[in-house]
Amino acid sequence: MNVWLVRTEDFNEKSLVKIEELLNAYDGPLTFNSHKHIIPTSISASGSIHPDEAMIYIADFRKSHKIAQTDFVCLYTNTRLTNNFFTHGDGLKNFMIHSADWGLYTNAGNEFPDAYLLYSNILKSFVYENYDMMYSHMHKDSSLGCYMDLCIHKREILLKLRTADICDKCLEHIHAKHIDGRIIGQILDAFEGLRKQLLFRNRLQLETKLSRLEITQKGRFILTDYGNIELKFSPLRKAIYKLFLESKQGYTMADLLDSDGKLIKLYQSFQPNKTTEELSTTIKNICDPHSMRIHEEISKINAEIVKKLGERISVNYIISGERGEKRKINYNSIKDKTY
Repeated sequence: MNVWLVRTEDFNEKSLVKIEELLNAYDGPLTFNSHKHIIPTSISASGSIHPDEAMIYIADFRKSHKIAQTDFVCLYTNTRLTNNFFTHGDGLKNFMIHSADWGLYTNAGNEFPDAYLLYSNILKSFVYENYDMMYSHMHKDSSLGCYMDLCIHKREILLKLRTADICDKCLEHIHAKHIDGRIIGQILDAFEGLRKQLLFRNRLQLETKLSRLEITQKGRFILTDYGNIELKFSPLRKAIYKLFLESKQGYTMADLLDSDGKLIKLYQSFQPNKTTEELSTTIKNICDPHSMRIHEEISKINAEIVKKLGERISVNYIISGERGEKRKINYNSIKDKTY
């Protein structure tokens, strides 16, 4: 089941890609795709977008790009909605999300609440037949930390982002619809994962708590206790990082020369389409003591880890050590890793 992500011209393309990556971090039938189509902000003469008008533009997008009726579409924008809500839907699998104000409520990054709201909207569309029915069941008078909180005061939205909860009454509505369990599982996994990532980014949990690292069957490097944060490495860097993960003592350059056979096998597991000769040539160049390649690759591996985890926590996951000395990962910090 496809979910298409589109943007107005004031919404950065890189931000849309970040959201797409977050949404697809949770396995299930829902697949999220960022689309190249851009809706111009000229639709908003008053400096804000009327939700109903935006739904018309989404309908035009569906028609011109032949989007299936069973697919969802979400428009991301930095232009305010006229009702000042964070999000709006029409009950026909079309949503829009206003992203510009998240910095007033969290320093975690806009992509986390942007992703949460889309998953939340999708769940509502499965449970309620139309927008009016959904709105009638929203929690308007108080915030329970439930995905159905209306959050008239925008600051209240932090509560449901931090709890990612579903109240008992709303659970009854979900159960009554007999929704595909795989879809519910994916949405609930996303709620919990995004909650953990938001808390992690806001440093609301102790920084001494370290996450397990899982390498999935698809070769993704996932920090499971940080809300499925993914360390994105090229196939070559995956092989190098896994080589260091599997060694308590670490490696000097001389050690790597003796371990090129193991590194070739690891590289092949992440890059199965290359020939043995191609793999061997790449690894021999990497392990050449006169080359800077291994240091460059380790530097890029560490940069990705610092980018995702910050300076303080990343010291437990980076490949550390000075050139000429053994380089290794703080093995004890991720002793519960699973492959």
